[in-house]
Amino acid sequence: MKPGDLVRRKVNVGCWKSAREERARNGIGIILSKYMGGRNPVHPCIKVLYPKTGEAWDIAEIRMEVVSEI
Repeated sequence: MKPGDLVRRKVNVGCWKSAREERARNGIGIILSKYMGGRNPVHPCIKVLYPKTGEAWDIAEIRMEVVSEI
């Protein structure tokens, strides 16, 4: 995953119901940046802009899947 890639929320993870709701609400997003974040332990995160909602979200990289790479 790298900035510019198109991504969407994985749904086959823990808390799958909320993951499905997020995926339906936000749709496809574009990665704006990558960084190390979170706590205990620090892990790879990404900032994603969702054009459908106009919102940007920070999320753990492992919770997302790449739809299209640049």
